[in-house]
Amino acid sequence: MLVQLVEGTRKNVASYGKFTAKAFHPQTLTMEDVCKEIQKNCGAKASDVVQVLRELVDVLQLHLQAGDKVELPYLGTMKMDIDSKVFDRPEDFNPGEHIKRFKISFIAKSIKGERALFDGVKVDNVLRLNQKKPAK
Repeated sequence: MLVQLVEGTRKNVASYGKFTAKAFHPQTLTMEDVCKEIQKNCGAKASDVVQVLRELVDVLQLHLQAGDKVELPYLGTMKMDIDSKVFDRPEDFNPGEHIKRFKISFIAKSIKGERALFDGVKVDNVLRLNQKKPAK
């Protein structure tokens, strides 16, 4: 995993001038990339994988929007959450005014406190300020 060091730039915040580590994502895989890789690793054809993933997206959307949590074995649990502005009284609540955004929360599958998705994660490289590509 690549890590980027980011300096706080907001003057009225305690983190101003200090650094935090953020995950750096050098590429984005497309569904085609994922399907080709899955096809190489198992007997399913890429077209079959595409069909299953499209159906998975539809099912996830339906159930997450209904407020359900979706647990996928070996992967984890997803649920839809809300970022909201504060308001004084319950009767003041207006979804269009107070809901800032919807987001998906993902909790990696845990077996006896161990999360397999995180096994073996190592920091391979650290990107310094304004550095676009990993140092070699």
